[in-house]
Amino acid sequence: MSGEEIKELKEEMKEMNKKLDLILNFLEKDVKINCDKMGDHIDFVEKVYDNVKNPLGYLCNKLNYFSNKNDQYTLENIKKEIEEENFELNLTQEEFDDIVMSESD
Repeated sequence: MSGEEIKELKEEMKEMNKKLDLILNFLEKDVKINCDKMGDHIDFVEKVYDNVKNPLGYLCNKLNYFSNKNDQYTLENIKKEIEEENFELNLTQEEFDDIVMSESD
């Protein structure tokens, strides 16, 4: 290798190091901040869900009791109800999966 080739390789290596520094800077600042925000949001949603699911289930059960429906309702049994409806409607598995996915959105 000639001196000129070595000099070119050193310049290319400097450019690659600059690009790598930019990528690392981006990952450490922007991506980490956004991941932390998303984690905080997930924690918030889980906390709200934990606080709301029992009172909402209680309220639904009381309303059902007064409407002469003695069905117990909780947020956890929605999928079971959909599966029972699937059996009654004779849906294909694909149709059933579409309904379950739309219910979860």
